[in-house]
Amino acid sequence: MKILQKYGFTLIDLIISITIFALISTAVLINFNAGSRNDSVRQSANIVVQTLRRAQSMTLSGAELSDGTFPVGGYGVRFDAAFPGSITLFADIDGNFDYTDASEILDTIVLPKENVFSGATLNVLFSSPDADIYFNGATTESSKTLSITTPSAGVTQSVIMYRLSGQVRVE
Repeated sequence: MKILQKYGFTLIDLIISITIFALISTAVLINFNAGSRNDSVRQSANIVVQTLRRAQSMTLSGAELSDGTFPVGGYGVRFDAAFPGSITLFADIDGNFDYTDASEILDTIVLPKENVFSGATLNVLFSSPDADIYFNGATTESSKTLSITTPSAGVTQSVIMYRLSGQVRVE
């Protein structure tokens, strides 16, 4: 008696294999997108810290403007609530320790993807010669916290600025 052997997959085996592959692929894709949003928010927070440190460094080093002068009040960064997807590096030309108008703008940095900062308008100025920090033209608060977020994902990073030590960090 001869035994007949069949080799290969049935249609049901093929459908089950494709379903398992599709589920695993979907899970990987979802995790990849979530990780991408997390990285984007972290990158935005680091850009904010880098820009704050740039203003601080420009003040401490005595960096001159294009016309060869040093701004009377120092350099700062503006977080305008009307434009939460970008930040502005500025020079305090009039010496009021605050942002005055567009004539003080040196550079505008756009945050990656749909990342934004939350809160009211904040001007952070590093005054010369010691890079003392002014928040909106005043020295009354010891620190400020700025949140960077992706509204669609709910991912948040905080940037903390300490007025007395000049330290800027991401949390």
